[in-house]
This record gives sequence, structure tokens and C-alpha cells, in this order.
Amino acid sequence: MKMFGSQKVLVFGDVMLDSYIDGDVKRISPEAPVPVLSVTSTDQRLGGAGNVVNNINALDAQVRMLSYWGTDPAGDAVSKLLEGMNVDTAFARRYGDISTMQKTRLVSRHHQLIRYDTEKIEPARKEYVDLLSENLDAIFDGISAAVISDYGKGIVTGQTAQLVIAEANKRRIPVLVDPKSQDYQKYSGATVCKPNMNEFAEAFANAGPCSEADILPLGILVAEKYKFDYLLITRSEKGLSLIHDREKCDFPAEAREVVDVTGAGDTVAAVIALCLGAGLPIDQCCRMANKAAAIVVSKFGAATVSSDELKHQDKYASSGASLSKALRKQGKKIVFTNGCFDLVHAGHIKLFEQAKSFGDVLIIGMNSDRSVQAIKGPSRPVVSQDNRARLLCALSSVDYVVMFDEETPERLVGEIIPDVLVKGGDWRGKTVVGRDLVESNGGRVELIDLEQGLSTTEIIKKIILQHE
Repeated sequence: MKMFGSQKVLVFGDVMLDSYIDGDVKRISPEAPVPVLSVTSTDQRLGGAGNVVNNINALDAQVRMLSYWGTDPAGDAVSKLLEGMNVDTAFARRYGDISTMQKTRLVSRHHQLIRYDTEKIEPARKEYVDLLSENLDAIFDGISAAVISDYGKGIVTGQTAQLVIAEANKRRIPVLVDPKSQDYQKYSGATVCKPNMNEFAEAFANAGPCSEADILPLGILVAEKYKFDYLLITRSEKGLSLIHDREKCDFPAEAREVVDVTGAGDTVAAVIALCLGAGLPIDQCCRMANKAAAIVVSKFGAATVSSDELKHQDKYASSGASLSKALRKQGKKIVFTNGCFDLVHAGHIKLFEQAKSFGDVLIIGMNSDRSVQAIKGPSRPVVSQDNRARLLCALSSVDYVVMFDEETPERLVGEIIPDVLVKGGDWRGKTVVGRDLVESNGGRVELIDLEQGLSTTEIIKKIILQHE
């Protein structure tokens, strides 16, 4: 996104190499009751704090990396990956007497069979601590935000974390901490501390379950004791809980198919840091981070989200009522149309472009897979709801997409109450769902002539005939 492209983010933490060995399993070993993996491909990615780097880079921002790793083959791979992303490693180091940390995953059909780790946890090297403390001016030169990604492997200590946090605070640069240690004193003074729910409970609920009622009082205690501006708790399918000014604000997770949650916390950390660096308010940062997390959990492995994906996902609204309320506060004239949009074609494009000309913002109501099937039959839709929404969001004439599960958009029209309700010309002489509501609120209905011979049903028929 344009607001991220001018930023340079400091990332400090434990870097490692993530290796994936992919293949097929067709038999069980005769030697032991274990599957035999026939390897088809291998892949290497930056892991640990390196995955925060991956996410920031994917969002078109620059990174300055603070970390160290070995001169072994795994270290060579780490260096090559960083070089390929043009990461600033002027203050990173490689040492010949250490082994680069590596996580290796054996995978078949997007399912992990086993993971094995190669690592040796040692305290931060004194020579590297000295390097940081002696070069803080140069390290922070041009930096808009900082992330401390503590994977508990040794480099993030109370001393090194406080070097980064104190310098960031002195320069009024937001710093986000992703903690692993239960000693939160070393993170004291951070702008945002972002534990997940398990980490939060283990550190402050005596390793017992943390109820909904416990989160706010415990969160207030933690935020005040350790001088965090914001305590942000990631809660998996429940989204994010933000503690600020002795209040809790929840940001529900975006609905999406979950394939793999690996690395989603790194995505949230990267997006929050970039948003704060861009000067955005914290609630907007959280909403954007939720959208980014929804995208990466729909992918396999420690994935990232691109600027284009986040921009398009930002058009995908979960509530017509809240969207309409926000747009009306901005004085926008709202245009609404709806449909299944299974196989988007030129007729749809013309409809959207003309509809957009009637107002400031075009909202598309899109039938869910279930409602399409109820209307069109068991063989439809051809394209799933997530992919249909992504196609619609990619169109410049479309501002927002809201999915509805009913067979008609009556409820959604009631939530949005558009200024202009648009339908195709084939609705002339028919009852347009929502017309009475729109007109009674001072709006109008516009019927647009459709492109002749263009319809999803006809396109599907032609495909079937050509393959018979």
C-alpha cells in the first residue's frame, strides 16, 4: 500500500530458517509404523523474526534487520533470502562458532507430518550487544517503526530489548513487542505488547484458563505495570482484544477458511507496526491487521499478505449496517446492487460502471455459496464465494462487497438503505426487492439495460455444449 512504501521498519529478534520438504505418502514403512514420504519438492523461507521481515517486505516497506546467525549452509540460505529482498543487514552479523537455527517440516498435501528443530539456545553475545549499544544513532536513522520479535532463542534479553525500546521512545518511534518470555519487565515501555492468549494466560493467570471476565482486569494490571501504551492480545478465531485507557475493545476475526495459522501473529505484528508508523489510529491498525491475518491463515505455511491482497480485502465488509453508518458520516451517496456474480463477465462490468456513476460509493451485495445453490441448483456456483468476492474487490468501480446468505437481499438493503438501488433492465415490470424501503427513505431505483447475450447461465451452457 502507498502509505507503507515510504517506511523503513527496524526488526530485532531471533532469525531462523524454515525448511519445507513436500511429497506424497502412499505407503507405511515396513520397518516401523510410520508413513513413507516420497519427496517431490523442497522450499526454504525466513523464519522466526525473519517472518516479520517477510511480511513487511510483502507490503512494500523496507526493513533494517538486527540479528545474527551462523556461517553454516543454513546461514548461507538466510543471507541469500535477505539479500533477495534487499533487506538492510548493515547491523546484522554472522559468526562461525554458532549454528543457524532451523525448523524443518515434512509435509504431504498441506498437512505437516512432523517438524524437527535444530537449535541451541544461548544468551545474547556480548560483542553483538556492544555493537547495538555503540551504534544506536545509525541503527535508528530513517526508521519509522520498530518490532521486537522475541522467539525465546536468546538474542532478546532485558538489556537488548531495553536498548531498542529506550531509543525508540526517545525518538518517538512506535515499537511493538511480540513476547515469548514470561518476564515482561524486559519489554517495559513498549508502545504495543502483543502476546497471544496462551502466552498472556501463562504469564499472568498462573498457567490456568483465562476467562473473558479476567482479560480486562489482568490486561489493565499488565499495561500499567509495564508502561505499555497498548496491550494487544491475539485470540485466534476470536480476533484481537485491545486494552487501552483501562478499557477493552474487541476486533472479531474476519470470516475465512482456515488452512494454516502458522505465522499469523507475525503478520499482525508487521501490519500493526506499519500502520502505527504511518500515523494511523490504533483501531484502524487493528482492523487492518485482522484483515491481513484472515488472508494469511487461508494459505499454507508461514505465508504473507501482499499490498494488493490487503487493499482488495479491505473492500470486503462483514456488516452492511456499520459500513453504511460510516459512509453516511462521511457524507457519501451510496449506490447498491446485488447478485450471484458467478463467472463475472462484461455485462457485469458495464452494470457496475454505470451504477457507480449514480453516486459516490458502490456497494455490491453478493450471494453466499449456500444461497446461490438454493437459487440456481446444486451445480452452482461454479466459483466459490471467496474467489467471487476477490474478483469483485479487484474491480476499480467496486468500493465494497458484502455477502448475504438469504435468497433475496431484503435484509441487507434494510441495513444499508442505499440512496440508489440498481438492478438490470430485465427487472422492468417485476417487484424489485427493497424498492419500497429505498423510496420511502428518499432514495430511488435505477434499472440498467444489460448487454444482450451475456449471462453466466448462457456462458455455462456454451461451455457444456462445446465439450459434449
